[in-house]
Amino acid sequence: MLSLKLTTIAILATLTVAAPSPASTVTSISTEATEEVATKPFSFSQWVDDILNPNVVALTPEEALEAYYQSINGTTTSGAEQLSKRGSSTATCETANSKRMPVADAVYLVNTMAAGGQELVHIPIPFCSKSVCSSPSGRSSLIGQKDCNLWVEEPSEYWARAGGFIMDACTWGDKSGGKIVMPANRYITVLLYGQGY
Repeated sequence: MLSLKLTTIAILATLTVAAPSPASTVTSISTEATEEVATKPFSFSQWVDDILNPNVVALTPEEALEAYYQSINGTTTSGAEQLSKRGSSTATCETANSKRMPVADAVYLVNTMAAGGQELVHIPIPFCSKSVCSSPSGRSSLIGQKDCNLWVEEPSEYWARAGGFIMDACTWGDKSGGKIVMPANRYITVLLYGQGY
């Protein structure tokens, strides 16, 4: 009986040593997850949502800019293809560099609008187009366009969200710019527009 117990213990010990280590499996899963995070493009629209959410500590504009550049520097060719697809499909990107703005200006504009929260931003009659926020240099603007016969107003945060969607779809390299119909009000088109860059 004693020899049977000893034989059983010896067999179990051999099986335990020969079994694959679960730590090696966890390591390979962890490595794959790290690779995915490193190639995931930065989302400006998610950053705006974080700013507007009182339960989240959002990145500062400087940190958001740094995170954007880190995300594009860490992408592969397939990641670069995802950059053009990550934003809203309804944004129209500006391709002329003279009408695009530095990413830092776009971050400033979107952050300024997000900081306005529920404060109403309006475009009165008879204006068809109005700059609702400008960069410190005055060469970059967030612009609202609408039918000249309409009075429109929406909270500042809606303008910021639209700007975030434009940036997600239309930011590449060190420039951004484009337009989108505001998701909250189909009568307003929001533009990120640079002059002479």
